[in-house]
Amino acid sequence: MAGPNHIGFIVDGNRRWAKEHGLPTFQGHEVGFNKVLLVTDCLLNTDVKQVTYYLFSTENWKRTQEEVSYLMNLGVRMVEAILEPWAKKNIRVRHIGEKDGLPLSVQKAVQRMEERTKSNTGLLVNLAINYGGKLEIVQAVNALLQQKEGLHQISEKDIDEHLYNPDSNPVDVIVRTSGEQRISNFLLWQSAYAELIFLSKYWPDIEESDVHYVLEEFNRRQRRFGA
Repeated sequence: MAGPNHIGFIVDGNRRWAKEHGLPTFQGHEVGFNKVLLVTDCLLNTDVKQVTYYLFSTENWKRTQEEVSYLMNLGVRMVEAILEPWAKKNIRVRHIGEKDGLPLSVQKAVQRMEERTKSNTGLLVNLAINYGGKLEIVQAVNALLQQKEGLHQISEKDIDEHLYNPDSNPVDVIVRTSGEQRISNFLLWQSAYAELIFLSKYWPDIEESDVHYVLEEFNRRQRRFGA
């Protein structure tokens, strides 16, 4: 049986992991970043073609200014650290979310990564930063209304073509760490028939064996798509 084409990871539990280990919140995010690298490497030798990491939602701006600033700076450092290694591994990177709402340093870092890897043909990695599923759908509809004067009907295909990254739908399986069992405004349109897998461990505790478990669990599921 063919494995998933596209996996979405809701990266959750960094702060709780840090607290339980008696560490500053920021250190949880640092370890979580390293696990993004680990999971990506684990997927390179599989049939998975795309992976999307939910790194910063449109709701995360409600966190303290100190934490938000740290996360934005971490995003820039993340790009600087992975740009060349991922480019050499034939990984293609796309940002999904609202670029305009991000600090200029983050916008430029993301643009550098997209430009550097745009010709690569391997694993497609979507970094969801300042992303919200509802907003993505609203903006797709608004884009259609602006482009098609007098539009009276919108098809599913129309919306598909106007999402942040039309190449990345649908998603076959969404994985959330930390024991929480909800999708929190993540890939709402793309996940219409996604399998859901919830892991009890925090994201900083995820290991290669968990990635194998996700792939095996997906293959155990019976997907009928309403039939």
